[in-house]
Amino acid sequence: MTAAKKATNPFFDVDFTKFTTDFKMPGVDINEMMAFQRKNMEVLTKANKIAFDGFQAVAQRQGEIFKTMMEKATTQGKDFSATSGETPMAAAAKQTAAAKTAYEEALANAKELSGIISKSQEEALGLLQTRFTESLDELKVAIEKTETAAK
Repeated sequence: MTAAKKATNPFFDVDFTKFTTDFKMPGVDINEMMAFQRKNMEVLTKANKIAFDGFQAVAQRQGEIFKTMMEKATTQGKDFSATSGETPMAAAAKQTAAAKTAYEEALANAKELSGIISKSQEEALGLLQTRFTESLDELKVAIEKTETAAK
């Protein structure tokens, strides 16, 4: 590709109506069909962005959780080594309490991440479902318009 050419996707710069002017199908409005598809692509793009943003939020939160977990592990390691004068039973009790806390935090974190994923999926699927319903309504109107014009 030369420096003079733009680095864009050639499919977005194409006006498909130019190609379809000679292609006439009875009762089909090419411009209307293109408008349907344009709306479909817009909604699909929005849904993909929502899904990607959800993925990004999960990845960011996982990084934060990992950092916090590592800080706690370091602190606990120092605490356990500093209390070497404790009885074995006291040390075991302390370690058991720390394990219980870590387990509860892991469950809470998993629930939080699951919530983020569910929210973005619901939002994206809601957009797609709404557009599908609108598309069916638009198709029904187009068919009715064609039937009326044919009479």
